[in-house]
Amino acid sequence: MSNPGDKIPVNEVTLKSVIEKIKISWHYLLSKWIMIVVFGFGGAIIGFGLSFVIKPKYTAHLSFALIERNSGGGLASLASSFGFSGILGGNNGSAFSGDNLLEIIKSRYAVEKTLLTPVEFYGEKKTLIDAYIQFNDLHKYWKKSDITELINLNYPINQQRETFSRVQDSILYDVYQLFIKTNSLTVVRKDKKIGIVNVDFTSKNEQFSKLFVDHLMRQTTQFYSETRTAQSRANIEMMEHTADSIRNLYESSLYHSAAISQVNINTALQTAAVPRIKQENNAQLYGAVYAEVLKNLETLKLDMARETPIVQIIDTPRYPLKKDKLGKLKGIVFGGFTGGVLIVFYLLGAYNLREML
Repeated sequence: MSNPGDKIPVNEVTLKSVIEKIKISWHYLLSKWIMIVVFGFGGAIIGFGLSFVIKPKYTAHLSFALIERNSGGGLASLASSFGFSGILGGNNGSAFSGDNLLEIIKSRYAVEKTLLTPVEFYGEKKTLIDAYIQFNDLHKYWKKSDITELINLNYPINQQRETFSRVQDSILYDVYQLFIKTNSLTVVRKDKKIGIVNVDFTSKNEQFSKLFVDHLMRQTTQFYSETRTAQSRANIEMMEHTADSIRNLYESSLYHSAAISQVNINTALQTAAVPRIKQENNAQLYGAVYAEVLKNLETLKLDMARETPIVQIIDTPRYPLKKDKLGKLKGIVFGGFTGGVLIVFYLLGAYNLREML
């Protein structure tokens, strides 16, 4: 049976060896101080140069909240169409009040639809995807490609999506994936209890960042409204068609009744008044039905208004946008520190490797 006290000298020796090794490494680094300073200074110069080369990034910020006016309203139907109805939880089942909204805004449909939106970019009318290609100078890189279609690739405003070539679809999808994978587009809900959603987009162009966020929000709300109220609008259109038909029958009966009443009827032949009485009864019937249809039509319109959410914009992107730039001082400090740390790790690694060999 071993004595616990026997381990104390071993621990003391191990601690002494570690301290001794740290001292040796420290003295070794001090002997290489010139090299460390040179590499640190070189890193500072590189960082200073990068402060001129690296372009600043601009972040457009937008926040909003959804105002729902009935317990069954909101975006529940939109969530159901995406298969999310069972995920939202127990309040109102609205897609905008749950995490599903985050995915809808970042969906491929919404982003690509936004990129194909025509905008005024530096005085020129073009799609957002063409603006993105322009300020990133992508054509300059595509000239080196073997794909000839890339050299003059563009997205005309009036071009139908169904006529896009494979290359156009591929580039559009690549840009969408780039936004998502690099977190250029972020959609975050600050607090699940509050339900305020923050939408942020970062790019190298200030105007593009603002335009993208503005139109992305517009495309998302429009997509919801068209989807959520599609059935209600179809019912209203059907009811309006019915109302027009009944109104035509009502007016026709009035005209016929007026025409028959002008006929000089022989008092001996009272049966001649029967057509006039029938037309008057038809006119009354059509009038009553028409009034009921109009009442139902107004009810449908009110129902559709209740189904349509109110998206309350809290913060909207405004110039100047938040600018993230590698400043000269920051570049010098970061570059010098990085250069110094790298050379220290290299020297220690090389020294320990020689000791092991």
